[in-house]
Amino acid sequence: MGKIRNIKTSAKDIAIDEIVKKQAFDESAWESPMETETKSKPTSIRLSTRTIQRAKFFARVHRQRGYLSWLKSIIEDRINTEYEMYKRLQKQTVHRPRR
Repeated sequence: MGKIRNIKTSAKDIAIDEIVKKQAFDESAWESPMETETKSKPTSIRLSTRTIQRAKFFARVHRQRGYLSWLKSIIEDRINTEYEMYKRLQKQTVHRPRR
């Protein structure tokens, strides 16, 4: 990382930077990640009439308030699953010994 011009850095800042650089890839040096929820803007997705009818049916089967809340839960579950698989693959490739 390059230095930003016209900014004075103290010895304390430089020392902290060095510690962070040394601990960057040491998982035990870091706290566990925090999950936060950010407010998001509503998004619209165009679905076919057939898909909406099926979503309404499955929402009733799963006893959801409505098909939109059922779709939201399905999408969130899928994205969370994909993210967890991505993180596992990332860990496997990072910890794989080099030849």
